[in-house]
Amino acid sequence: WSATVGPGTSWMPAAACLMVTTCSVLCYSMVLADTMPSILKATTGIALARTPTLLTLTATVILPLCLLRNLSSLAPFSLVGILGMLYTAVVMAVRWQQGAYSLPNGLFANEIVKSYQPAFGTTGMWQ
Repeated sequence: WSATVGPGTSWMPAAACLMVTTCSVLCYSMVLADTMPSILKATTGIALARTPTLLTLTATVILPLCLLRNLSSLAPFSLVGILGMLYTAVVMAVRWQQGAYSLPNGLFANEIVKSYQPAFGTTGMWQ
């Protein structure tokens, strides 16, 4: 950057990387804080609020991962993530093929809370 653009702006790529990483960790934390209390309650029966869950996960999982100097120990988990994405795609394709969520008579359509069910063509931005 310094050689092509100039040394006066060499801080910009570092700042951009810092902002992307910060926003990614923030989004990841928000998703975990919203999903983990439900998962904990369903699997262990422990009921925790969103904030204590977020603080616990940040202190015990996210912070140690952010402080790693060498990320090579995380390489096997990349394959686990890819396999998880493939599994999710296959399950979604099977459910779509079965019509499990099709309205109004899909297998799982009636289990969706009415306020969360989609309303295609009846309400929305252009109606």
